[in-house]
Amino acid sequence: MSRTVWDVHHHWVNEEGYIERLLATMDRLGIERTGLIAMGDFVPDLFLLHGPRVGCADNEDLARVVTAHPDRLWGWGYIRLGRHVPEDVDRLADLGMAGLKFHAPVRPYSDPQYFPVYEKASRYGMPCLFHTGIFYPPTPMPGEGINSENYRPIHVEPIAHEFPDLKMIIAHLGVCWNDEAAALCRICPNVHADLSGRVDGWRSSRPIEWFSQLLYWPTSHEKILFGSDVHADEVETTLEDHERIFSRMGWSADRIDNVLQGNARRLMGM
Repeated sequence: MSRTVWDVHHHWVNEEGYIERLLATMDRLGIERTGLIAMGDFVPDLFLLHGPRVGCADNEDLARVVTAHPDRLWGWGYIRLGRHVPEDVDRLADLGMAGLKFHAPVRPYSDPQYFPVYEKASRYGMPCLFHTGIFYPPTPMPGEGINSENYRPIHVEPIAHEFPDLKMIIAHLGVCWNDEAAALCRICPNVHADLSGRVDGWRSSRPIEWFSQLLYWPTSHEKILFGSDVHADEVETTLEDHERIFSRMGWSADRIDNVLQGNARRLMGM
């Protein structure tokens, strides 16, 4: 199947030669651009398939790779709310990051103490990707304040109202809070979602009828984006799973193209 794809959600896996592996996968699958995330020493073993772990890629490493491949990759600068400060947004903008990725905030996303971060992101025109849903790292992280209640999609609602120009993506369609995530996409003009994750993950338990009922409104195809959030070796099966779902929902080729690349292209302003 001929296609053009933009992957809005992909993590740099700390393996030898991973960026080369990712670029080769993109070439083979027709993925034009990928939004890449490097979270430093926060969950450095995420998605490892070909261990042992090599390095610990962070925002600075990401900036160098994006600079080397500006037509293929864009950077989501990683910020852990409650551990980073608003001035880090300035630093990430200076590094050339196209947007911000939030994961595992110490307090709920809607906590007003984080509003200066969102205000800066809005001012810079940096879209924001929010992890939502249950998060359990490969190994327990005592003392890190891991609490998935803080990552519920509903916490994006006050941000959407306070910062109406801030473009936001709810990752994984909320995982266990899908209704919340879909409702926010329907109601809030500046809120979008990806359905990212492994084929045997949260999507696997849902029949096609469930997706049709959840994404029932006529313009839902304008609010959903393709994101992989898997190892480069697993992107193909995840992409095929997305295409299977939307095709069986009866979405036209134009609607599916919106999900695979059109919405991301508009959202990122590229």
